[in-house]
Amino acid sequence: MRESLGYRNVKTALMAIFFKNLDDILIREGEYENFAFDFFYKGYEINMGIGATGKNIQFEVGEGGLFDILFPYCIDEEMDFIFLHEVIKDEAIRNSVRRVFGKNEKDVEYAMQVLKDFLDSDEAKGLLKDR
Repeated sequence: MRESLGYRNVKTALMAIFFKNLDDILIREGEYENFAFDFFYKGYEINMGIGATGKNIQFEVGEGGLFDILFPYCIDEEMDFIFLHEVIKDEAIRNSVRRVFGKNEKDVEYAMQVLKDFLDSDEAKGLLKDR
Protein backbone atom coordinates (compact mmCIF):
# COMPACT_ATOMS: atom_id res chain seq x y z
CA MET A 1 0.00 0.00 0.00
CA ARG A 2 2.81 2.45 0.85
CA GLU A 3 4.26 1.88 -2.62
CA SER A 4 0.95 2.61 -4.36
CA LEU A 5 0.43 5.62 -6.60
CA GLY A 6 -2.36 7.00 -4.40
CA TYR A 7 -0.21 6.81 -1.26
CA ARG A 8 2.75 8.46 -2.96
CA ASN A 9 0.59 11.31 -4.28
CA VAL A 10 -1.10 11.91 -0.93
CA LYS A 11 2.31 11.84 0.77
CA THR A 12 3.71 14.39 -1.69
CA ALA A 13 0.70 16.70 -1.36
CA LEU A 14 0.63 16.50 2.45
CA MET A 15 4.28 17.54 2.57
CA ALA A 16 3.80 20.34 0.03
CA ILE A 17 0.73 21.89 1.68
CA PHE A 18 0.99 21.04 5.39
CA PHE A 19 4.71 20.18 5.72
CA LYS A 20 3.78 16.83 7.30
CA ASN A 21 5.24 13.44 6.44
CA LEU A 22 2.56 10.81 5.84
CA ASP A 23 5.01 8.11 6.93
CA ASP A 24 4.87 9.60 10.46
CA ILE A 25 1.05 9.31 10.70
CA LEU A 26 -0.86 6.21 11.79
CA ILE A 27 -2.45 4.68 8.70
CA ARG A 28 -5.52 2.45 8.61
CA GLU A 29 -5.03 0.01 5.75
CA GLY A 30 -7.99 -1.35 3.85
CA GLU A 31 -8.66 -3.70 1.00
CA TYR A 32 -6.52 -3.51 -2.14
CA GLU A 33 -4.49 -0.26 -1.86
CA ASN A 34 -7.10 1.61 0.19
CA PHE A 35 -6.00 3.52 3.27
CA ALA A 36 -7.14 6.30 5.57
CA PHE A 37 -5.68 8.44 8.32
CA ASP A 38 -6.66 11.08 10.84
CA PHE A 39 -4.99 14.45 10.48
CA PHE A 40 -5.06 17.35 12.91
CA TYR A 41 -4.61 20.99 11.93
CA LYS A 42 -5.29 24.05 14.10
CA GLY A 43 -7.33 21.94 16.48
CA TYR A 44 -9.52 20.46 13.74
CA GLU A 45 -9.71 16.74 13.08
CA ILE A 46 -9.81 15.71 9.45
CA ASN A 47 -10.06 12.24 7.94
CA MET A 48 -8.33 11.68 4.61
CA GLY A 49 -7.85 8.62 2.53
CA ILE A 50 -7.79 6.75 -0.72
CA GLY A 51 -10.55 4.28 -1.57
CA ALA A 52 -11.95 2.43 -4.59
CA THR A 53 -8.54 1.14 -5.65
CA GLY A 54 -9.70 -2.28 -6.83
CA LYS A 55 -8.66 -2.99 -10.40
CA ASN A 56 -11.16 -4.35 -12.94
CA ILE A 57 -13.91 -4.43 -10.30
CA GLN A 58 -17.31 -2.81 -10.69
CA PHE A 59 -17.63 0.55 -8.86
CA GLU A 60 -13.87 0.73 -8.26
CA VAL A 61 -11.64 3.20 -10.13
CA GLY A 62 -8.38 1.25 -10.03
CA GLU A 63 -4.86 2.54 -9.55
CA GLY A 64 -4.70 5.66 -7.42
CA GLY A 65 -8.30 5.27 -6.27
CA LEU A 66 -10.42 8.19 -5.12
CA PHE A 67 -9.05 10.71 -2.64
CA ASP A 68 -11.53 11.87 0.00
CA ILE A 69 -11.37 14.51 2.71
CA LEU A 70 -14.02 14.53 5.39
CA PHE A 71 -14.70 16.01 8.78
CA PRO A 72 -15.98 13.73 11.57
CA TYR A 73 -18.44 16.33 12.77
CA CYS A 74 -22.19 16.07 13.04
CA ILE A 75 -23.30 19.24 11.27
CA ASP A 76 -26.76 17.93 10.60
CA GLU A 77 -28.61 15.25 12.51
CA GLU A 78 -28.41 12.62 9.78
CA MET A 79 -24.66 12.25 9.24
CA ASP A 80 -21.70 11.74 11.56
CA PHE A 81 -19.35 13.29 9.02
CA ILE A 82 -19.30 15.82 6.21
CA PHE A 83 -17.19 15.84 3.05
CA LEU A 84 -14.96 18.79 2.20
CA HIS A 85 -16.93 19.62 -0.95
CA GLU A 86 -20.09 20.01 1.15
CA VAL A 87 -18.66 22.99 3.06
CA ILE A 88 -17.18 24.85 0.08
CA LYS A 89 -19.45 27.63 -1.12
CA ASP A 90 -17.78 28.45 -4.44
CA GLU A 91 -19.41 26.11 -6.96
CA ALA A 92 -16.37 25.76 -9.24
CA ILE A 93 -14.09 24.88 -6.33
CA ARG A 94 -16.73 22.59 -4.79
CA ASN A 95 -17.05 20.66 -8.05
CA SER A 96 -13.29 20.37 -8.46
CA VAL A 97 -12.85 18.68 -5.06
CA ARG A 98 -15.99 16.52 -5.16
CA ARG A 99 -14.30 13.64 -7.02
CA VAL A 100 -10.51 13.63 -6.83
CA PHE A 101 -8.58 10.81 -8.44
CA GLY A 102 -5.57 9.75 -6.39
CA LYS A 103 -3.56 9.07 -9.54
CA ASN A 104 -3.51 12.81 -10.31
CA GLU A 105 -0.90 14.33 -8.00
CA LYS A 106 -1.82 17.95 -8.80
CA ASP A 107 -5.53 17.28 -8.11
CA VAL A 108 -4.72 15.76 -4.71
CA GLU A 109 -2.48 18.73 -3.92
CA TYR A 110 -5.20 21.18 -5.02
CA ALA A 111 -7.77 19.44 -2.78
CA MET A 112 -5.41 19.75 0.19
CA GLN A 113 -4.83 23.44 -0.59
CA VAL A 114 -8.60 23.98 -0.65
CA LEU A 115 -8.78 22.17 2.70
CA LYS A 116 -6.03 24.34 4.20
CA ASP A 117 -7.61 27.54 2.90
CA PHE A 118 -10.96 26.50 4.36
CA LEU A 119 -9.47 25.59 7.76
CA ASP A 120 -7.60 28.91 7.87
CA SER A 121 -10.85 30.80 7.21
CA ASP A 122 -13.38 32.29 9.59
CA GLU A 123 -15.99 30.12 7.90
CA ALA A 124 -14.38 26.97 9.35
CA LYS A 125 -14.35 28.49 12.81
CA GLY A 126 -18.07 29.11 12.61
CA LEU A 127 -19.01 25.79 11.06
CA LEU A 128 -16.71 23.40 12.90
CA LYS A 129 -16.38 25.07 16.31
CA ASP A 130 -17.26 23.09 19.41
CA ARG A 131 -17.61 19.87 17.46
